[in-house]
Amino acid sequence: MIKIKFSSTLLLIFIANILAAQFENDYTPLKASGNIPEAFVKKAKETSEEEIKTIVYGTSDRIAKQQFTVANNYFLRELFMSGEILFNDPLTIYVNKVADELLKNNKSVRDQIKIYVTKTAAVNAYAFDKGYIFVNVGLLAQLENEAQLAFILSHEITHVLKKHSVNQYIKNIKLDNSIGNYERGGEDKVLSRYKFSKEQETEADVEGLAMFKQSNYSVKTVNRAFDVMQYSYLPFELPEFKKGFFENEYLILPDTLFLKKTSEIKANEDYDDSKSTHPNIRKRRASIDSELKVPDEASRKKYIVSEEEFKKVREIARFELCKNYLVERDYINAIYASYILLEKYPNNTYLKRTIAQALYNISTNKTYRRNKSSISISGSISSKTYSIPNYDKIEGASQRIYYMLDNLKDDEFNVVALSYVYNAHKQHPNDESLSMFSDSLLSQLVNVNSLYLNDFSRYTKTEIKAMDTLKVVVSEENKDEEEDSKYSKIKKEQQKIEIENVDENFIKYAFVNFLKDDDFVQRYTKAAKGLTQKPSDKTATTQNKKNSYDEPLLGIDKVIFLDPFYQKVKYQNGSELVDFYESEEKESFLSNIQKKCADKLQLEFISFSNKNYSTTDIDLYNENALINEWLGERFRHGNNNFESMTCYNEMKSISKKYGTPYIAWSGVYNSKGRRNQNTYFFIVFNIESGELLKFETRYTKSKDNKDLITSFVYNSLMHVKKKEK
Repeated sequence: MIKIKFSSTLLLIFIANILAAQFENDYTPLKASGNIPEAFVKKAKETSEEEIKTIVYGTSDRIAKQQFTVANNYFLRELFMSGEILFNDPLTIYVNKVADELLKNNKSVRDQIKIYVTKTAAVNAYAFDKGYIFVNVGLLAQLENEAQLAFILSHEITHVLKKHSVNQYIKNIKLDNSIGNYERGGEDKVLSRYKFSKEQETEADVEGLAMFKQSNYSVKTVNRAFDVMQYSYLPFELPEFKKGFFENEYLILPDTLFLKKTSEIKANEDYDDSKSTHPNIRKRRASIDSELKVPDEASRKKYIVSEEEFKKVREIARFELCKNYLVERDYINAIYASYILLEKYPNNTYLKRTIAQALYNISTNKTYRRNKSSISISGSISSKTYSIPNYDKIEGASQRIYYMLDNLKDDEFNVVALSYVYNAHKQHPNDESLSMFSDSLLSQLVNVNSLYLNDFSRYTKTEIKAMDTLKVVVSEENKDEEEDSKYSKIKKEQQKIEIENVDENFIKYAFVNFLKDDDFVQRYTKAAKGLTQKPSDKTATTQNKKNSYDEPLLGIDKVIFLDPFYQKVKYQNGSELVDFYESEEKESFLSNIQKKCADKLQLEFISFSNKNYSTTDIDLYNENALINEWLGERFRHGNNNFESMTCYNEMKSISKKYGTPYIAWSGVYNSKGRRNQNTYFFIVFNIESGELLKFETRYTKSKDNKDLITSFVYNSLMHVKKKEK
């Protein structure tokens, strides 16, 4: 036994050393690689028509199955082209190895299953009847061992084999078409949907466990897999957050910013699940409890593929989460996840850059909440300003960071952010992002919070406290003043008061060391336009820049056009149904109109389409993924701090490759049936600056005929092409 324990310890040390070497200095986020899978590039209409031929005629559910087949294929096609799906990457490769082991004695089932990892932070995995299973990086980041992953895969495989998705779809249609009395209205139908869904989840647990037990994975790990699900809302680890993380010798945060006791973790496994798609955790445990005892548990294993590979994959997933949190504007989780990983990899630039970007984004959003001249963007683009979530709603150790950052005043937050970011910049002077964030935070300090060089002390608190309280520290600009003048006496009294209150104004001493750094002083001086203190006339440094998203003429000669959005909706039995085939045809129709109008206006039209990829177009696939990620984050940002977006530098590369920073996206939503209505939108971004140059919407009650849409498109592109006189 001693020998086994010693060998296990050596293995853990070996794994830790390998991970440390890989993640010690930096990290590059994952991208798909190799050839694009055939299913990703195949047309949804073509796939649907092939599958509909296999549906047996004469069955009562045939129409419902046809509708499901079409909707499912178009949804999958959109998901495949979203950029969220990884393939030929270390995570997807490993997860498939676990599936190989799980189903090594059931080749026919294994051949049906296709598993991919997604970039999504949610702790989840989900399945489709066509055999596709998607595992989120958020789940991989939380798992404790390989056996837990194998059990979750067995659960999802059962969903596939039992055709739960299509069966649920058919049940829901029957519910919608059922005729009952008025009292059995919408609420009862919704509750019935939950009931059917719970039955399927229980079946997936029971049947999935039976499949899992046919492997050699440890059965006793299953209960802990339910723990992973129960506590999935918490960070992947819960170390104590130390106040000293944002402190240094000169910047000492008040103890009042440090929450002495954090809220207990309250997750209840017996929660009310009446309006949930899944049974609660207690019911799920109970449904399989009697099957968890097996006679051969001692010979079963937590790891069969590789413990080393599992821990590497989990670590990669945790690094991926840092970026995902930034994209989703979940800035505190981005900071805390990076904080956890920095304890293991203290020199990692990627983690420090993540924290710097999160701090900068929060600080900038505080700025825009106060800046009355900022412009809200209505319509499809979010104008919601980010704010730190209420710390009262956070459980566990991470609550301290929510409390601390939320209770910092705006100017204090700005100083704390700058202190961290500039320190990181000094440690990694070649990192462009850290340098950019430093300059931007300095600009905020001057132009928003009106803090200049003379507002900060060149002496530490200890040095000031040791001074004679009646002795004036003479600066360069007043060293020739009379010692006994009225003004010198006033300054003596002011300093006396200041020294007595030295602990209250803690940010005053934040830059003692930086003020001896020529680079920092030069950057600060540049941001302040040479001023060392706040001018008496505010207009001297305030610039009221006029912003408008309704610029009539842009004078642009070359634009990247993304695939347009077009959705045709019809009413049937009181419900809205998307006509996928016609919607797809209309997307091509709109793209052709754009091309013809652009040619007529002599506007260079660069089509950036994912409609006709071949399996070898991996570079285009990854560029499309990048643009989709950028657009998603850009919409969530509203109209501020564009340079802090996660893909900023990569988007500049796309701009350079295609010879223009301008990108356009347009679309039409058309409903027909009991009413006809068209909603047309047209958006133009500068992908280098993030600036929204044009956002146009039009609404009509008429049909979406060619002449109408052409008039909309021509008017939009005319305003893009023509210049102001």
